[in-house]
Formats: sequence, C-alpha cells, structure tokens
Amino acid sequence: MSRISSTLKWLLSTILFCGMTQSTSAKEHAWFPLLPDHPPNEALSKRYQPPAGYQRVAVGPGSFAAWMRALPVRLDRTDVLSYQGVPLDRPSAGIIAMDVGSRDLMQCADSVIRLHAEFLWAKGRQDEAAYRFTSGDETRWRDWVAGERMHIAGSRVRRTQGAPRSAKHASYRRWLDLVFTYAGTVSLARDASPLPVASPVEAGEFYVEAGSPGHAVVVLDVVKNADGVRLGLLGQGFMPAEDIHILRSPLAVEGVWFRLPSQPDEILPTPSWRPFTADARRRLH
Repeated sequence: MSRISSTLKWLLSTILFCGMTQSTSAKEHAWFPLLPDHPPNEALSKRYQPPAGYQRVAVGPGSFAAWMRALPVRLDRTDVLSYQGVPLDRPSAGIIAMDVGSRDLMQCADSVIRLHAEFLWAKGRQDEAAYRFTSGDETRWRDWVAGERMHIAGSRVRRTQGAPRSAKHASYRRWLDLVFTYAGTVSLARDASPLPVASPVEAGEFYVEAGSPGHAVVVLDVVKNADGVRLGLLGQGFMPAEDIHILRSPLAVEGVWFRLPSQPDEILPTPSWRPFTADARRRLH
C-alpha cells in the first residue's frame, strides 16, 4: 500500500511540475530542479515579441542563439532578488528562471559564463567547457571530473590530482562556482573573441568593460527591420549575485529592444552602466 501511495504521489508531483513549467525541459534546462518554487514560465521568444516593423533574425537549429530563445522567463515576478533573497532596485523587465546559488558569486561576467555553460550542457557538449581565471589559469570541466584539484593562493594556482568526481549536473554546477570565484570581467574581456564592429550582432554575444568593477551585458535575442537595423534584448547579472534579468530602458524600443551598434562611433547605452563602445562586443566559443 505504501508503495502505491508513493507512486501516486510521484505522479501527482510530476503532473503539477509539468503543468507549471510550460517552457522547461530536463534536457535543455537541467538547472530548473534547483529552483525551490518551480515557477510558472514561458519561453523568452514568446514572452517578448518583435516590435512593429521588425522580425527575429534567422538562427541555426541547435545554435546558442536558438537555445537562448527558449530560456524560461518567470511569470510570477519581474523583481530582482539577490542570492540572499533580498529585493533589489534593478531596471528589470523579466527574470530568467535560473538559480543564483547561495553565495555572492554569480555576478555580471559570471552570468554570461553561466548561460554559455548551460548551453554546452544542454547540447551534450559539456566536455568542451573551459574558462580562464583572472590569473590566466584555465579550468576545464573534463579535468574537474577526472579529479583535478586547484590550490589557489592569491594569483598563484597549484594543481594536484585527486579522486574522480561525479559527472552529473550538480557537480557541473559546483565547478561553475569555482569559475565564478576566480573569473571576472577582466578574464572575460581578455579571453573571449573580439568581433568586428561591422559584423551583424547575434544572440549569445555580449558587451563587456573590463575592470574592478567592470560590467557585462549579454544579447539574449535579436530582431531586424527591412533596412537591416538590429535591436537586441539584453540580459545581465550584477553585484551582489542576483537573478539574471532582462533589461528595460526608456531609450529602448518598446522598453526592452536596444539598438545595437553597427558603426565604430556608435554606443550601446544601458540603464545600469555607462555606455558600451561598439568594439566591446565579444563571443565565447
């Protein structure tokens, strides 16, 4: 009888979970079970429609840009919470339904890395995941799983070999906390690929200003009009570690679609930071 009751309880919780999460899937959004509230959500591409006269740019199936369009956006709130659950005053038009962690780690540059890393996991490419610390030292997921230990003192990193670790997503998430601890805008700006200003901006790319502090915003989606003008939906994390949120601004079309620079003398004004220059755009591979 207890076995039947347990089965019924599991089925009921599964039905409720699926009913609340229209856009999530175990494969594409492996982090979702980490959210204690399993919030109702819908895909980013459904939540934010192109402005009049614009249409979404074509993206390849399985691409980072296509994956970004399926990101789950919370339907229950737009207010940003810190890693401690404290409400923050942020120019937010929506919240990506993604865990932040329990420590002050996943800030602006880390949010860019997090999205990239989760995309790799979703596509079964996690063994490609590798990021550099501000010191220049690289950490690779496959080495972490194989048991690599990193002993860090200041800017010096010493590596030793220990027992292998789990290759499950929970272990991946712990490894990312290591990355967030020692990476930042300096390493992100230095190690990601700079892009020609005249090349079309694509979702998954980001703008970064290196510094202590610096800042970074990520392009979540891109639309264009008949004249080729591109607008982007922008997301950011910030300090302290907090929800990744979609930016809103009175300077943006319909409050959320920012005109993306296409000439060297153009800038990208954002509401939480000074304007980014056109040559501040980067891409992680």
